Amino acid sequence: MEQIKVLIVDDEPLIRHALSTILATDQGIVTVNSVQNGQEAVTYCEAHEVDVVLMDLQMPIMDGIEATKNIKSLEDSPAILAITAFSSDDYLVPVLVAGASGYLVKDTEPGEIIRAVYSVHNGSAAISPSVSADLITAVRNVQRTPQDTADLIDDLGLTNREMQILGLLSEGFNNTETSRRLNISEATVKTHMAKIFMKLEVRDRVQALIAATRLGLIEIPRDA
Repeated sequence: MEQIKVLIVDDEPLIRHALSTILATDQGIVTVNSVQNGQEAVTYCEAHEVDVVLMDLQMPIMDGIEATKNIKSLEDSPAILAITAFSSDDYLVPVLVAGASGYLVKDTEPGEIIRAVYSVHNGSAAISPSVSADLITAVRNVQRTPQDTADLIDDLGLTNREMQILGLLSEGFNNTETSRRLNISEATVKTHMAKIFMKLEVRDRVQALIAATRLGLIEIPRDA
């Protein structure tokens, strides 16, 4: 079995050791290195094969948000899983917009951290339940691009069905719930989601939610 190659990035030696110890309990994951700031992370990813980066956000020399932008600009870039002590949306949306596919707080259970590594490696999102409300609030406040929505939909090539699915995504529907609401198979929903990701140039549901909100394609319900 090919192991998921993980790079740990944190300026605290104890945190790096703890995360490495947690990941070592799963045979499908291997920690290839641990570094202490964003610049070292970028340099390592430029020279080595990495599948997932566990990225702290507040670090000296280069913080996690800037490092995420730089790493995601690389060809065949790894997935980024932000893991931080802060659940504030001051950090949440910037690092997701920079390209991270997940956001965990450091008191997350070890098993959930491992599941999150698998999720982002497989192209899914991973968000701590403790910050999910912050995510909704922050996405509501994402600045919209002033452009006629109908023209934008045409420019992106989004179909009516894809817009329906984006609308259900904004209400928090998962693939199974979406398939039931639209009376289509879950496989068909996944196919539509893949096309949405491609057209919005994103890699997962969280990124799609942020991008579609910024573009004014969807609105997050105020009672979410």
